[in-house]
Amino acid sequence: MAGTFLIDEQTLKDIQLRDYSGRTIYDFFDQAITEGGQDYFRDVFYTSLLNIEGIKDRQKKIRRLEPVANVDFPFYSVIVKDLEKYIHASHSGASHGISFLDFLGVRSPIYYYRKRSILEASEFLISSMKFYQEVNKHQVYEDMTEMIDLTNDCLNQIYKGKKHVTDKLKVNIFNIESLDRLIRYELAPKLKKLIRFFFEVDAYLAVAKISKSLGFCYPEVYPKNKTGEIKMDGVYHIFHKAPVKNDISLKQEKKIWFLTGANMAGKSSIIKSIASALYLTHIGFPVPADAIQTDLIDGVFTSINLQDNLELGYSHFYVEAIRLKEIVDQLPVDSNALIILDELFKGTNHSDASNAILDVMKSLAEVDGPYAIVSSHITELSKQLQDVPSIDFMRMKIEGDENGLPVFTYKIAPGIAEEKLGMWLLKQSGVFTSIDRLKGDK
Repeated sequence: MAGTFLIDEQTLKDIQLRDYSGRTIYDFFDQAITEGGQDYFRDVFYTSLLNIEGIKDRQKKIRRLEPVANVDFPFYSVIVKDLEKYIHASHSGASHGISFLDFLGVRSPIYYYRKRSILEASEFLISSMKFYQEVNKHQVYEDMTEMIDLTNDCLNQIYKGKKHVTDKLKVNIFNIESLDRLIRYELAPKLKKLIRFFFEVDAYLAVAKISKSLGFCYPEVYPKNKTGEIKMDGVYHIFHKAPVKNDISLKQEKKIWFLTGANMAGKSSIIKSIASALYLTHIGFPVPADAIQTDLIDGVFTSINLQDNLELGYSHFYVEAIRLKEIVDQLPVDSNALIILDELFKGTNHSDASNAILDVMKSLAEVDGPYAIVSSHITELSKQLQDVPSIDFMRMKIEGDENGLPVFTYKIAPGIAEEKLGMWLLKQSGVFTSIDRLKGDK
């Protein structure tokens, strides 16, 4: 199945895939050293896939670089950028003779620019070929072999069969014109292809280094609706330095979660972990988890960080309602996308919110398709939802210490959260002490 993974700008911001004002998952992975590599990375990161072959191909191109993640990668952004410009500044193909000034030893700036560029082209070819050969030591890859052969062919023409050592390539007035013509005219198509491939390697190597150092997994992906399950073992959020791992299983027969938990128990963190893991899966990237098995899903949509629209006079509740409509309108009839609604309808009173959540969840349960996770503090709704077969009840587990104080485990578990910690957290914040200070002697 081919197509485009469905996701919108609000979701990209909600789960920190794209945000122009804060830290993002994009920034976490974007460690390519060249501008071309960064451009390639951006295109890949924001081009999610709905075909297994494409996902597996990206996974392969990242995984094969993990064994060489610590191998020296001796390339510099400025030099590669200058080389790219030099190659793309096409030579006319016409030959030019040696001028009288050349014999007098008068060298123009263009002479030194060409000489430097020829030597940089040589060094780029030698270094990249060595790196590709290092990759193929672990396993031979057809495209790597093709690039090695293509690079070797270019070097043989530059060195005319002699040993490929940049320090021994003597560029002078007698050969600079022929070398310049060779590189920018005769070899230009091959060199442009090699540079494009290098940018791909640069981008994927950045991801491979992170994956290897942090032990990320590569998800197993199946055709849409084959297993009817999204299964994650030991998933966690990419930004957590000391993460608590969770096991997740969303099944079509229990496709809707009613997720409850006290403030600070970790509801928002777990839903962001699930959503970002699914997105990374569908761009062929490694994921912060021990293992993931999932069918292809149509997309991910979230409603997490919404703001009142003062210009249009929309209340927070109405903004939430409009957002829910936007999400549903983007789904095809047979969709198996994941919808995440965090603290749904918090912009209205308790009674209205309860009725609205109840009606929305029952309506979603009647739709044959999308998965949904609805988080809420209104735990009493569970009694009215018990008879809906496709709804499962999950909670963020809180334990007590020897003094009876709450201990946040940040682990998800079946059931309904009964803890009411609002007042405890309010007292912990010190707000009442601050108010008492204002009272003075009174």
